[in-house]
Amino acid sequence: MADESNSSMKAITGKDLENLKRLLKGESPKILAQETNTDPKELEALKDSFLKAQYRQIIEQEITGKKPGRNDPCPCGSGKKYKKCCLAKHEEIKKNISPDIWKQLKAEKERKEKIKAQVEVGFNLLASGEYKKAIELADKLLKKYPEDDRLYDIKVHSNIFLGKFNEAIRICRTRYEVAKKEKEFFLKHGVYTDQSGSEDSASHYYSPISWLEKYWIALKAIAYDAQLPRNGNEAVKKLVEKLKEADNLKKYPEKGDLGLEKRRKSLEPIIRELQAIGPEAIPYLLPLTINFSWSSLFVPEILAAYPVEDAWRAMMEISMFGYSYITAACCNYLREKGEILIPLFQEFFVKNPEFDPLKTGLIRVLGEIKNRDAFDILKKLLEHEDPYVVKAAAVSIARQGFPEALSLLEETEKRVGFIPELHKAIVQLRAKEAKS
Repeated sequence: MADESNSSMKAITGKDLENLKRLLKGESPKILAQETNTDPKELEALKDSFLKAQYRQIIEQEITGKKPGRNDPCPCGSGKKYKKCCLAKHEEIKKNISPDIWKQLKAEKERKEKIKAQVEVGFNLLASGEYKKAIELADKLLKKYPEDDRLYDIKVHSNIFLGKFNEAIRICRTRYEVAKKEKEFFLKHGVYTDQSGSEDSASHYYSPISWLEKYWIALKAIAYDAQLPRNGNEAVKKLVEKLKEADNLKKYPEKGDLGLEKRRKSLEPIIRELQAIGPEAIPYLLPLTINFSWSSLFVPEILAAYPVEDAWRAMMEISMFGYSYITAACCNYLREKGEILIPLFQEFFVKNPEFDPLKTGLIRVLGEIKNRDAFDILKKLLEHEDPYVVKAAAVSIARQGFPEALSLLEETEKRVGFIPELHKAIVQLRAKEAKS
């Protein structure tokens, strides 16, 4: 679930990547530092971090048996076959690996596999609805692995299903702040704070954006619970319960696209009935989206059948949960609505600014609406402090293609520095302008 690994290689920017390429070609760090206005020590650390990461990758491949074949594409991404690219270099590195290093890394691998197995037990308890047991196991393991975000993840979702929303929110807020500090430390040092000089860590970290998503989900869980009618429409309740049959793995063991199609074909009458009921069904449907389940996948298409603002707002909210299929579905349905959504977008981007990095899908929807009101919203988002928001706004503005887009993005790059997506948008606009 985490999107940052425990590698010793720092996450690098586009500018870092260009510097690294030049360093690996043999350019002097001192000369390069002068040309790029960079600290020479940072350049040396960048190269050292890369080489260490490559070294450990080779060892990991040997231990796990996932070494690429001679005719496979080279893992460095060059596009060449492994034998014609990095094979000889990797073989040379392996010759210099001491038996003690092999022993140490094999022990680390075994320890990680053991932790992974224990964590999977916790997620299985969560999936089977044994929430109290899942929390008990997570608390027990946290005594040994106090920074493992997978265990906090188990606690968050278990507390949500137990109705302990405030506890779930507290965990999310705490881990979000920890994740921001860990990311800052990692980018500076190339390791996490609990590694204490070691090249590896038993803990599994989530990125700040992952914890921000979970925090948003926890807040929406309490909101959706409050909106749920206590003495509501029994007919709607029964239909929603029938829709939840999609989560029955004994009845529907299939996975992936096949699993989705089989469930849709079987449950199509239920989906159609819920669509026909209208907006009254919204508060009954939204709690399904809190957990990424098979039944939750059908919620966007049901909401899309309701031509009311409450349904559109709901799709905006759940598009921010970080569930890729649901996010894509919501954004596609919203894109079809077009200009009618502009007032809602204006309202939505004023509310909950802390969660703006989760709105990048919605920002791209705005890019498909080619009018001045949408452009003005995106223009303001270019001033945002978060790079996720800036790059999404830049791509969307480039897509709209208004005459002032190029100068606007160039000014933004001068202010915020190099962001790959922003720079690519500028290059594309320059090329388009040159042709016209």
